[in-house]
Amino acid sequence: MVIKRTASVVKKWPPLYRILHSTFIFSRRAYGSGVSRLRTAMENMRARPHIWRLHMANARWSFMDGAATGKGREPSRIGARAAGREIVMLIVSDLRFDPRVEREARALASAGYIVTVICPEPSKGAGEKYNLDWGPGVVIKYVRPACARFVTQKPGFHAGPLYSEALRMKPFAFHAHDLHTAYAALVAAKARGSHVVVDFHEWFSENVHWDNAKAGWVPFPPDWRRVLQVMETRCLSEASATVTVCDSIADAMVNELGGRRPVVIRNIPSLNAIPTKDYPPLKQQLGLPESCFVVLWQGGTGPTRMIEPIIEALAFAPRCIFVVRGPSLQYYGEGYRALARDLGVEDRLILVDPVPSRDVVAAARGADAGIWTLPELCRNFTFALPNKVFEYIASGLPLLAAHYPEVKRLLTEHDLGLTFDPYDPKSIAATINRLIDDPALAERFRKNTSTALRRLDADAEWRKLVTLYDSLPRVG
Repeated sequence: MVIKRTASVVKKWPPLYRILHSTFIFSRRAYGSGVSRLRTAMENMRARPHIWRLHMANARWSFMDGAATGKGREPSRIGARAAGREIVMLIVSDLRFDPRVEREARALASAGYIVTVICPEPSKGAGEKYNLDWGPGVVIKYVRPACARFVTQKPGFHAGPLYSEALRMKPFAFHAHDLHTAYAALVAAKARGSHVVVDFHEWFSENVHWDNAKAGWVPFPPDWRRVLQVMETRCLSEASATVTVCDSIADAMVNELGGRRPVVIRNIPSLNAIPTKDYPPLKQQLGLPESCFVVLWQGGTGPTRMIEPIIEALAFAPRCIFVVRGPSLQYYGEGYRALARDLGVEDRLILVDPVPSRDVVAAARGADAGIWTLPELCRNFTFALPNKVFEYIASGLPLLAAHYPEVKRLLTEHDLGLTFDPYDPKSIAATINRLIDDPALAERFRKNTSTALRRLDADAEWRKLVTLYDSLPRVG
């Protein structure tokens, strides 16, 4: 009797029912008393843990889907009840190393909006430890680290836990950072009648994912990619507005997926950002002589960053010291050192810890060049126009970059640096050696950074987001 009553309740949440049914708690093949059936179920749980993983990985949050389709309640329209000046941002990345989120939150707060950033903690207690302060008008609300687990489960955007958190609020708009949080924001906006703005930091369906079998990053397979494209199409068609980082992505998305073209807001750092402390020039920070030539990599590290060919280039650029400053070096740093040892260039590779996002411009000053590259795995990579490129410009550094269209266009338009073949260490070394051998060229690039920054106008770039929000219709 107890089992039957429990089953009637559990059936209201299909994912849990499927899990328990698969372990024979409610199966008709089970037999004996409730205690013996429970014992049998526990034995099956221990013997078949993959059942749990399978069902939970594919579990659908039925109440979330119901809100998305308007079932079980009078459906709302996105933006139909939008009032006030509160904006709720949903994000799953580490806020310390995602400056786009901070820049957008600060820009909106400075325009009189009240911004609440909802983000899973990277680890329990991390929020209090980080103690991030993005100024008046911005509140960072950390939720359980487990709320981010959905990103590892196909398709990667069924963010039920974040939807539950978002639904506690009734803002003027939800702001989804990346496709990971877009579904939760769209559904919450429909349930609350709020607006929703989807910010494509990346072109997700054209991105990569980790393949355990290949032990590497690979493009999404066709079936998964189609699901991601369907979600992107929904965002372009249903969201109040969408935003992305460069023209190549904006044009390709609207041409291939339809809907409205995203507003382009590039990741240009503000020159008014106040660092957390004063930094001497980079060579002084590291105790290096002024006469040496330092190429700086400042940003993420790991398998998709193509740092290895730059290390290999040191064998062909003997007058260069390569500095890598970024997160995750505790995982990847030893591999970089081992490669440098094998090549006999270990003494010219320096690995240092990352600095807060607001400090990256100040901390980079004094290097002789900044370098950026990515593998040619997907269009999301080759269309990239990343933070670090603009941060190098703001730091007054000549640029060395992979010869991909967006960054190459920027360098050519403003005469800021040289490009190379990202897979060819000799090509990378040739650009380094050219700067070393031609100080006048390096100085010309360096002087052009000031002109480029005036023309790029970081403050005007972020005001685009304020203008977008101010243009959304309001109730009352």
